[in-house]
Amino acid sequence: MKKFLFILLLAYSLSPIAYGQDVQRFAERTPTGTARYVGMGGAMTAIGGDPSAAMDNPAGLGLYRRSEISVSVEETLDQTLQTNTNTIYQTSRFTVPQISAIWASGRHEKQRGLIYSNLMVNINRLHSYKREVHIDEHNTGMLQTMCTQTNGLSEADMGIDNIWDNNEIGWLSILAYDGYLIDPVADNQWIPAVNFNNGELIVSESGSSDLYTVSWAGNINNQWYIGLSVNVPTITYTKRFSLYETNRLQSAELKSLFHVSGVGVNASFGLIARPTQWLRLGASFHTPTVLSTSVQTEGDVYSKINSQEYEILTPASGAISTKYAAPLRSSASVAFQLKNHGMLSLQYDYAHALRDRELDYSPMDDIHTLRAGLEAQVAKGWYLNAGYVYESTFKPDGKVELSYNSIRTDTDYRFTQSSQYASAGLGYRNDFLVVGVAYQYGWQLLHQYATEHQNQATNVYTNTHRFVCTLAWRI
Repeated sequence: MKKFLFILLLAYSLSPIAYGQDVQRFAERTPTGTARYVGMGGAMTAIGGDPSAAMDNPAGLGLYRRSEISVSVEETLDQTLQTNTNTIYQTSRFTVPQISAIWASGRHEKQRGLIYSNLMVNINRLHSYKREVHIDEHNTGMLQTMCTQTNGLSEADMGIDNIWDNNEIGWLSILAYDGYLIDPVADNQWIPAVNFNNGELIVSESGSSDLYTVSWAGNINNQWYIGLSVNVPTITYTKRFSLYETNRLQSAELKSLFHVSGVGVNASFGLIARPTQWLRLGASFHTPTVLSTSVQTEGDVYSKINSQEYEILTPASGAISTKYAAPLRSSASVAFQLKNHGMLSLQYDYAHALRDRELDYSPMDDIHTLRAGLEAQVAKGWYLNAGYVYESTFKPDGKVELSYNSIRTDTDYRFTQSSQYASAGLGYRNDFLVVGVAYQYGWQLLHQYATEHQNQATNVYTNTHRFVCTLAWRI
């Protein structure tokens, strides 16, 4: 066995299951944007008149009769807790989740035909990746996973020159072999070299996904509103992974870095109808998105076996270009005008997971989201908002395996069981100014696994406190 000093730039394929976990993660969306949008739980597909609502249904832009510049700021606190510990891990962040400019062109005295033709440019945050997960387990299955990855390879295979360039051998196998963590047995099978009885997983995530939008919408007869958008979603995501196992005298630590940055394009179409003064109906359709991404990954191992220390001096480093297919999305909503007292909105969102033809794999289940929003006028120009969101599971539990030749060494995976949000807000609007504040409380349950050989999932709960403030000027 050898110790290597290496830095590599390779073009290995990602495994289908690792790809699927990434698609699930990148499909996550949070009801965030303007204070009004957050306060109503995003249930605004049939209401419109808000830049973040136009992100979901561009037809909502047609309700504007004045030009507007809008900006929102947000402070968020995430609290993560696992079932077998009382320790809460907190992360906070300050962001600008929404900036928009709207140009309204038309004549309000006109009653028939195209009354208003409006344009908008908007930047809206879709999701922030800011979470730290700590899991303590008696046995995370790290060495068993390393053996499974290496089964079928001989010891001679592990000693070939330029082994890091060999796309038939995964990096996890190489790190396990060079760290003296696995031993060969007959028929090219491998067994753990030591027995560990305590383990710890630490996963730290950061980054965000954002949506850059150019939209047009028209107001026809003050009854029909149509809109379309060209959207450019972006993703920046970093995961730092550490898996540590030990007994009294021996230990091993596997570290990994996974970083993705990418950009895509899609289009959205929307419609709002006002058949009566008290009823609004809204629907929208968003085409699937193909994200072209740059992926960087690193792997490293440190071990202490029989008082001998083994360490890779410089971690393995690889870079590839790949594509992720984000789901097709659609939305339907009904809103009731409560005379001059406010509005009640009910909404259903559907995200249809695409099947990757090359991998012949569906990375996630379809996502069903239910939203409810209420806006009540409490005084002239003053409004109270309330909202609720329920989002279904991304994927039922199952075993996740890295491919035998993967350059990925982050063995963890997770399944989102459900996400829920409750919110409330206060806003003031007149002909020239819009001011709003909102608070949102979110709770999410994850089933987290350190490796494919961890027998039972660890429940990880994340509670999110979000405070949003919006200021807009109408021209």
